[in-house]
Amino acid sequence: MSGTVRRERVARAIRKNLSMILLREYRDTPLASLIIQDVSASPDLREATVYYVIMRGAPRKFTQDKLAEEEHRIRRLLAAEMRHLKFVPHLHFRFDETAESVVRLEELLDTLSRERAARSDDSEA
Repeated sequence: MSGTVRRERVARAIRKNLSMILLREYRDTPLASLIIQDVSASPDLREATVYYVIMRGAPRKFTQDKLAEEEHRIRRLLAAEMRHLKFVPHLHFRFDETAESVVRLEELLDTLSRERAARSDDSEA
């Protein structure tokens, strides 16, 4: 099996299991409001970068601090779920700024569209 295919399969499994762990183990904490967007595993599968977004209003800094504090426990829970792996990757949590960028872009496009509509209304009058 190609290393890339295996890496992608492991990354998908990490994403799925992390999502379940957060819902099950952290249901009454701000970490339950995280959505795991993507996981990228290193070629040797020793490191994994987890990209997340925050659904409900938990402050970003607080969430990052809580993830750093809970990283070892989360990794231990992940190891229990993924016993087929020889090594469970060290997890690096990163806020996924893509969603915020999309929202900002949509807002800009809406503003531009309203301005154009206002200009065309003014020119017709």
